[in-house]
Amino acid sequence: TFFQKKNRSFNFELKAIFDMKDPVTAKPLSLLCHSISQISEYTLGLSSRVAFKIIKQSLPGPYTFILPASNKLPKIIIEHKEHKRGWRRKEIGVRIPKEPIVLEFLKLLDHPVLCSSVPVSRESKILATEGAQVADVWAHCVDFVIDAGERNSNPSTVVDMTDDSGKIRLIREGAGDVGIFRPYLE
Repeated sequence: TFFQKKNRSFNFELKAIFDMKDPVTAKPLSLLCHSISQISEYTLGLSSRVAFKIIKQSLPGPYTFILPASNKLPKIIIEHKEHKRGWRRKEIGVRIPKEPIVLEFLKLLDHPVLCSSVPVSRESKILATEGAQVADVWAHCVDFVIDAGERNSNPSTVVDMTDDSGKIRLIREGAGDVGIFRPYLE
């Protein structure tokens, strides 16, 4: 995962992120947040008791929750021209990472940060697991890299919580246990 500074324009940040990914298969970006209250600022999905319960039990951890985006989230993040994939509505993935160094960084910034997994090279599908891999290949695209040693390359479990009925949909099974979602899955 890599990070961009907020003080640059979102258009510049998004262009840099999508330059690192295959534009045809690029998945939507996520926000790294430091708390559930910060998630609630940028999304509308925590009004559901089920959603709040699941998120409170799961985070911090290896989960990405897709929730409806609030008006506080800049429109350009969802509707950027480099983002080829269309969505039914405006939504955003949110995470609270478990890594202490990243959590402390987010608390110091006091705003969420756009994030994405990145490959070890433009031609590769193998994800970078060390800061040095990101810095060596992508230094021209990022402002800085937090290198906290080798990371697990298993991606986060992605859960769609945008359904108004309260049902959730498992998008990708990853590093996070899906057992707590079973009663609520479509």
